Amino acid sequence: MSASPMTTNLEPTPPDSEPSPKAGQPSGVTRLAGRVVSVASVLDLVVVLVLLILLCVVSEDWWLSLAMTYLPRVLFVLPPLFLFVAALIVRRQWIWVNLFSLLLVVVPIMGLRIPLPSILGSSSTGELLTVVSCNIQGGRGNLLKTLSELKDIDPDVVVLQEANDGISMLLPFFEDWSRVHTGEYFVASRYPVKLRDSCRSDAFGRITAILCEVDSPDGPFLICNVHLSTARFGLSRLRLDSILSGVGLEQLDVRQDLREMESVDTRAFASQDGFETPLLVMGDFNTPTSSSLFQLHWHDLSSAFDVAGFGYGYTSPCSDPAHWPSNTPWLRIDHILSSRHWTTESCWIGSLDGSDHRLIAATVRMEPVE
Repeated sequence: MSASPMTTNLEPTPPDSEPSPKAGQPSGVTRLAGRVVSVASVLDLVVVLVLLILLCVVSEDWWLSLAMTYLPRVLFVLPPLFLFVAALIVRRQWIWVNLFSLLLVVVPIMGLRIPLPSILGSSSTGELLTVVSCNIQGGRGNLLKTLSELKDIDPDVVVLQEANDGISMLLPFFEDWSRVHTGEYFVASRYPVKLRDSCRSDAFGRITAILCEVDSPDGPFLICNVHLSTARFGLSRLRLDSILSGVGLEQLDVRQDLREMESVDTRAFASQDGFETPLLVMGDFNTPTSSSLFQLHWHDLSSAFDVAGFGYGYTSPCSDPAHWPSNTPWLRIDHILSSRHWTTESCWIGSLDGSDHRLIAATVRMEPVE
């Protein structure tokens, strides 16, 4: 007998097919996406670190970082946030790198402040004072909103800038207050207040501050009402052609030199008393506290929001709907600064856009002057 031949019914594997991935193993597309996310995460971290140095160290000392200083910093959140989500999907071990990048942007770059309770507590027994500062935009905004916030806050001292026009609407509110009004500067106090001096800087040929003396129950103290020039006019001259030709950069340098001179003059004026008398410096500085220009001239005074504020404290601009949502400021350029005689207990920013600046308010205590 002859054995019948064995037959097999195996189908040949097509030469173009690839073996399917084993269960639990990422596909080729997923592995490629993971590599892209890994490389992008490293590059983004490097960019964020460079941004941190440019914005918090170099700042106004170089034209590019100067321009970046006055941009909305929330935009810098987008790349690390996107990469964080992408890493969560395709390369989870990289979420920590992107989380670190996010924290660098959200905290130091954007200027997040979280007040820390004092371990020793305040040693001041002085009376609690509530002080407010606001640039009222020459009365061109909705001053009724500003009045509404002032009424709710019930302050003891109010300091206004650009109060040369429209102030008549505010005067009934301060009918029983002691007041000083000269040029664009307005100071109102529940205690007697008098004008001491004015600061005229030759840099731009304008009055940059006034100095007033307030006679409080704890003794006299000084209020310096400040309004410094903005960097906006120099930055507005920067165009691609003006940068390439160098003309725009030269004009920006000239304006920055003038702003530097103005800051020198105003700081010398504010501290002319040598801090023998407690001093509050309040107003529109047109620079964030992270600015190298601010740090150079005002760093030794305590910033109320840096000490006792929560959040970002952005005060300006509130009214630029053509380029940004209305009443959504992105810069903290209005400040309340104090000499060593003061303890700041709280600081906050208004919520209404009565002008192109939100108001800034603080509660402070002064060591009684004997």
